[in-house]
Amino acid sequence: MLKKILINNRLVPVPVPVLTLTQALAWVESTLLSAGNVITRVVLDRATIDYDNGILPDKISQTSLTAKSSLEIQIDSLATLATQSLDTAHSLASAILGTLKGIAVHTWQRKPAEKTPELMVLHEDISLVIDLLGHVHELLAAATAAKLVDSAPVGGIARLLDQNLTSFTFACSQSDWKACAKVMLNRFEPLLKDLLVESETLQIRVLAIQPQLALPTTSGGCGGTLAEVTPIRRTDAWRTNP
Repeated sequence: MLKKILINNRLVPVPVPVLTLTQALAWVESTLLSAGNVITRVVLDRATIDYDNGILPDKISQTSLTAKSSLEIQIDSLATLATQSLDTAHSLASAILGTLKGIAVHTWQRKPAEKTPELMVLHEDISLVIDLLGHVHELLAAATAAKLVDSAPVGGIARLLDQNLTSFTFACSQSDWKACAKVMLNRFEPLLKDLLVESETLQIRVLAIQPQLALPTTSGGCGGTLAEVTPIRRTDAWRTNP
């Protein structure tokens, strides 16, 4: 029977009978996990457990726990994770803008038969920005105080980036380098500049509601420290509900 859990690097005693990993996580979620927070990492006996969307793999869910079992759990604020993703999106957008004009000029001058590997890199970077913003939307939508934060401006930029990425992809497939350059300068550049401003504004608003999403105090003095951000997955949720 499990006797203690390491939560956010603090030992927390387990005062109830906990015999399996499923029971342990259920106890943490019902007792220590307040609204606006989420379990982002589970480690059992030094092995990281896949805990995707709160679901354990069947072969692990009924793993027996004893007093000698070592269970580590990381709890993070959804608002904190959202600001982390916003910061990453901001940094990536800034990096793209730093090279965008140069790439556009070189692309404009290329001949149809020439290869353009840098355009594939740009495509991947823009896609990642869109993914990050979709992740932010999911996190804020799941947070209790999300209604206090208007993420519509950032969501709108993400939708426009995605639409123009489609045009960019088509132009690349046709080796229409001038069309690619036009999308870069007339579409991507202004949208990314807007994103720099709007992401900072949204981040400030999210930080303002952070105290409302603070982790609960436990007998072990558990505090809400940021660990690894959950893997970012492509989502279309923000497209219809910004």
